Amino acid sequence: MKLSRILIAVLACTSLLLAQEATAPAKAKKACMGTVVSVDAIANTIIIKTKKGDDTISVDPSAKIMSGKKDISLGDIKADSKVSVACKTVDGKKVASKITVSAAKVVKTTKKTSESTTSTSTTTTTEPAAAPAAK
Repeated sequence: MKLSRILIAVLACTSLLLAQEATAPAKAKKACMGTVVSVDAIANTIIIKTKKGDDTISVDPSAKIMSGKKDISLGDIKADSKVSVACKTVDGKKVASKITVSAAKVVKTTKKTSESTTSTSTTTTTEPAAAPAAK
């Protein structure tokens, strides 16, 4: 009788431990950095080009998407934008919880303005000499 109670208690504890491992929601977050190849706002996915190759990442509907200090939507992200994506692995797939779009580099150009001076020039035209009279 005691042995059966102990055995039931051990089985119950073991099943609880196995259930917790099976329902572990996600692995630790990690950041992916790269250049946007494409965005699909309908399917909530983004494809970024990283050093290791193209990476397709699902975007959580509650993900925070920012450009500088401004909140934007997934559809506002343009191809060739530099992004940093905080993602976690859920069921073997990467899921983004935060996307930060880097500000575009501003290229300063300096224009050299040349002062235009107006000079008065006189143009002299010379008319060709008259042809000699035919004899």
